[in-house]
Order: sequence, then structure tokens, then C-alpha cells
Amino acid sequence: MLGRQVWQIQRRLSYERKMTILLVNPANAGILRAVGVHFPPMGPLYLGAYLEREGYHVEIRDFCTPGERPRYSNYGLVGISTDTTRHLKAMEIARRAKEAGCTVVMGGPHTCYIDEEVLGSGWVDFIIHGEGEVTLLELVKGLEGGRKDWEGVKGLSFQRDGEVVRTPPRPFIQDLDSLPLPARNLLDMDLYRRTKFGNRDITPAVTSRGCPVNCNFCSSSSFFGTRWRARSPVSVVEELEELHYTYGFGAVAFVDDNFTLSPQRVVAISEKIIRKGLDIWWWNFSRVEEIVKNEEMLEVMKKAGARTIYLGVESANPQTLADLGKKMDLDMVTKAIGLLKRHGFEIFASYILGNPMDTVEDIHETIRFAKRLDTNVAQFSILTPYPGTAIYEQLKEMIWTRHWPFYDSQHLVYRHKYLSFIRMEWLLLKANLLYYTRSKKAMKDVWRVAKRHKLGLGTLLRFIRDYFWGK
Repeated sequence: MLGRQVWQIQRRLSYERKMTILLVNPANAGILRAVGVHFPPMGPLYLGAYLEREGYHVEIRDFCTPGERPRYSNYGLVGISTDTTRHLKAMEIARRAKEAGCTVVMGGPHTCYIDEEVLGSGWVDFIIHGEGEVTLLELVKGLEGGRKDWEGVKGLSFQRDGEVVRTPPRPFIQDLDSLPLPARNLLDMDLYRRTKFGNRDITPAVTSRGCPVNCNFCSSSSFFGTRWRARSPVSVVEELEELHYTYGFGAVAFVDDNFTLSPQRVVAISEKIIRKGLDIWWWNFSRVEEIVKNEEMLEVMKKAGARTIYLGVESANPQTLADLGKKMDLDMVTKAIGLLKRHGFEIFASYILGNPMDTVEDIHETIRFAKRLDTNVAQFSILTPYPGTAIYEQLKEMIWTRHWPFYDSQHLVYRHKYLSFIRMEWLLLKANLLYYTRSKKAMKDVWRVAKRHKLGLGTLLRFIRDYFWGK
């Protein structure tokens, strides 16, 4: 007991000597907010854990949850993690923090790709590119030491004499097991129990970074690199045990870009879950090739609690798939869906409409293909050229709006060769209507999901508002 008291005193004294840091997650925008998906922000949780390990006092404010607005003047540094649709909200937070005298740092997908615009606002001092743990720590230590020359800190953008300076990229963290588990202790995890998986509370986990597939519409490969880096099965199961026994979650969403890239690792994780008797359900992203070539992986996943697999099908047009960088054929898609059904998995499939060469007939064929596949959920989106993606570079001369809340995959933000904005909105609505009224079972599934998530009339009205106006 005495030893713990000494440790607590030492830690308090360490805090008193160090900068106090606030990490902020802006409120969700668009469809996520409308349908009530409510997950804790993994980026700030990892950053918070890394800084805490170094003895810093860190607080996290998630604007997706209720609570008072923070008093920014209480903090030396405010770090804001954001993406495209929440950019305007993030900039408003940056303005308030800067006016309170804080050093303001931003990071996350989107910000680093428009750093000149962000830094030109005068509200942001530094932008971190890519993974933020090591860069943010080095930045904090430099600020404490009165550092003025930032060229030696890799992975930064900042302004000097009115010009944007970009330092060399920071190498990616190769040993992800060296990172501490996310600092969920910095949040009230009971605020994240609305989202359900069956009748269980579900929360996210990240077990790898980087994606070698490098699809043209996704910025993950440019943000986290094309080399896949994975945590060990021991580390993954350790986090699952913490989530289950410490925080009381009965289900986990593995939100890696591709959880099954190494089937051997998936099998090892599954076998550890089984040996430990860990009663936890889970869902994950995968690719059709890995499903078709690894049926034995599916068997052990199912025994270990896997319930749902999410596949990116995207289109029924082979040329569109090639244009998007999706290296797969439609026969393999059909085989993968058949295998998953045979093993009793719930299947989510995503589709992207409005690709540059899509005609109305191409979109109708994708809708028909989706109906034939008959998965439990079909997610239809409009192709959105996010900054940092190859498709953005291809289409940037045709983009008609940079009103970032419209970049929610529900609006056509570039001038399409064959489709008007209104026609594309109608086709998206039509895709959802045709798919979810394809059978009585489908309509029952929609109603079941709505009840599971307590989605009532108010949620429906918010969905309609966000769908059409993006507010």
C-alpha cells in the first residue's frame, strides 16, 4: 500500500511539471450521426495512452457524447483528430482553443492533405501527418523545452514566415505491440453502450495498420502506408479480455481495413479466444479472395465468436472494379457469399455508385447484383473523391464543391459525365428502396435492426435531413 502511495505522489509531481494536454474528437456528421453509430474515438485513445505512459496528464473530450464544453484555457496543448465530413467542426474547435491561448495541433485523414488551407486559418499551429504517437510526443517535449526550430521533427507541417514547411515523413511504427493499449480509462465507456450487436454492447478494436491493396477511393494506404503491420495474437486477446472483463463489452468490431489479411493470424487469435473460454462476439472487414481460399479459417472464426463479415463488393461492372483498384472477379464474390452463408455468417456488403464511367444501366445492374447476392445488409454509397486518394487526383478538376460536410458518401460532389446531382441522389435512394423491399424477410430485417438500435421517428427524420441536406 505504501509503495502505491509513493507511486501516486511521484506521478502527481510528474504531472505538475508537465504540460496538460486535451485531445478532442469532433461530433459525428452525416449518416453516422443519423443512424446512431456510437463508438469511442480510437485515434485519441491511442495518443492518450502513449502520452500517459510518458507521464503526461491527458484528458479526452468526445463531442459525440454529452458533456460541458471544455475550458480550453486550462490546457497547454489541444490536439484535434478529424476526418473530411467533420472538418468544419474541427476548425471551430481549433478557433476556440487558439483564442484561449493554446497550442493547437491537428491530425487524422483529410487534414494533412489540405495543410496549407488549415495552417492559413491562423488557428492551427501544427499538423501531424500519418501516425501521431511518436510525432506528438516529440512535439510536446519540444514545446516544453522552448524549441523554436521544428525542421528536425519528422511528420509535421507548420508555417514559418507565411510559408508552409513540411518536414520529412516519419517512419511507420513497425512493432505495434510496443504501443500501450488504448486509454479507455480516459473516457466514460458507459456512454458508448447504445450501439448493439445482437443484444450485446459492441465497441471497436484496431489490431493492424496499413493496407497493401491501395484502392483508388481510399486514403488508408497513403495515411498508414501500404505495408501491413499487425499486432500479435497475444496482444489482441489481451485487449479483448480487458474489453470484456474490465469494461463489460460482449462484442467487438475489428475495424482494421482488412482483419483477415493473414489467415494464420486470424486462426491463432480465434484459437486463443476458444482456449480462454472468452465469450465475445465479433465482426470484421475482409476480402472475397481470403474467404474463398481459406474455408478452414471461417470454421475456427465461427467457433471463436465471429458473427458478421463485411465485404467490399463495390460494383457489378468488371471495368469499374478495375478502375477502382479492386483486384477481384465477380465469380469469386458469388463464391465468397455462398461460403459465408453456408457457415452461418451475417454478411454486410458495400457498393459504390456513381463511378466516373458509370451509366444508369451500370448502376441498375449493380443493384440487381446486390439483390441476387441477398446479403443481410447492403451499404450503397456515392463515389466521393476524398483528399489523399488517387480518385481525388483524377477528378479534382471536376469537383464542384469543397463543402466538406457533403463528403459523406451520400452526395455527388463532382461533375459526372452521365449523371446529374439530382439523378444520382434518386438512384441512391432507389438502390436502398429496391434492396430493402426485395422480400418480406428483408423488410423484417430492417425493422429488427431499427428496434435493436432504438431507432424511432426522430432518428428517421434526422436521417432524412442529413441524407438530403447534409446538415
